[in-house]
Amino acid sequence: MTIGTLIYTLILITGLLISVICLDYGTVAVMGALIIVPVFMLFFLIVMRLRMNVSVECKNPVAEKDSMEKPARATISLLVENRGKWLPISKGLAWVRYENPFSGEKGKMKVRLSVDTGKTRGRRISVVIRHCGNVSVTVEKVKIYDYLNLFATTVGKNFETQDILVMPPLKDIYLGRDRWYNETNEDSDRFSLFKKGDDPSEIFDIRDFEDGDRIQRIHWKLSSKAGHYMVKEGSLPLAKAIYIFIDLCAADSQTADLLIQGVYSISMQLMQQGVPQNYIWYDNKNELIQEILIENEEELFWMFEDLFKCRTTKEPEELLSAYMEWDEGRPKETGLYLTVTDHTESDLDGLGIQELLILDLREEQ
Repeated sequence: MTIGTLIYTLILITGLLISVICLDYGTVAVMGALIIVPVFMLFFLIVMRLRMNVSVECKNPVAEKDSMEKPARATISLLVENRGKWLPISKGLAWVRYENPFSGEKGKMKVRLSVDTGKTRGRRISVVIRHCGNVSVTVEKVKIYDYLNLFATTVGKNFETQDILVMPPLKDIYLGRDRWYNETNEDSDRFSLFKKGDDPSEIFDIRDFEDGDRIQRIHWKLSSKAGHYMVKEGSLPLAKAIYIFIDLCAADSQTADLLIQGVYSISMQLMQQGVPQNYIWYDNKNELIQEILIENEEELFWMFEDLFKCRTTKEPEELLSAYMEWDEGRPKETGLYLTVTDHTESDLDGLGIQELLILDLREEQ
């Protein structure tokens, strides 16, 4: 029951009492009008309901904060279509629920809407989020009301949840050594499957000899079998993937934001240099080590979606102990350890990295 229904019921009871006490034409006419009006309102509401369509979409699945101090706005669009020709929708309400599992932020809100006849209106719904994470925004239900707010009807409920990544602003982080950028690929064991290069140790393709080809590239054995010169094309070496450990030990949500900002900034910095990254962290929710190779921006955001499903911890040794149990024994010459808690090189000897750089992202502000 709406407030309008309650008020109108009181008016109707009052009118009924007056008409009983004063049996004249005027009071009876007023009472008849009071009874007929709700019937028309209900009829109008049913007609509006039949000619209305509601959908939810998210045009920007990533929201980046302007600064670490300011919140971000995770925005979705509620599309309301009124196909009616003569009844505008003057009042509608949408119940919205949002949650950021990584930081623990969650809440509910109501959004008012209206739409003219024959129009489709996109109602922007912005949720203020203070910390980084994967924010789930759900429109639980949408109701419309008649012109006197006597009746309400639900025009949609349990719409598909929209996930929005709230990311920190990028910042410059000095890694300190050229080796992290892997500018020389002489000893790389990874080669492109789509582009040729100049590395003779791996054959990309064999083709007929053309003017301008060097004699050193002639494949003599295959040329003798084919009866004409055949040329070997070398492969294009790819940069070696760098191992990057993400330590999810954080004292609070602000410190966790610094960790995410560091991971995001370093990844984008290495990506611009064409360096693939092999991220490793402990998923304490599912109790397993996650390892994901990142080579482009789309894969990076997929990685953050998985990372934000985890919980931060207060145990600084959680990643180390879990990794030592999981370690598959692959040799790792160099690596980065990204953290926002205190660690020394001796603390991380169990990772088995020959040369490990510990980056305390609290000091990179």
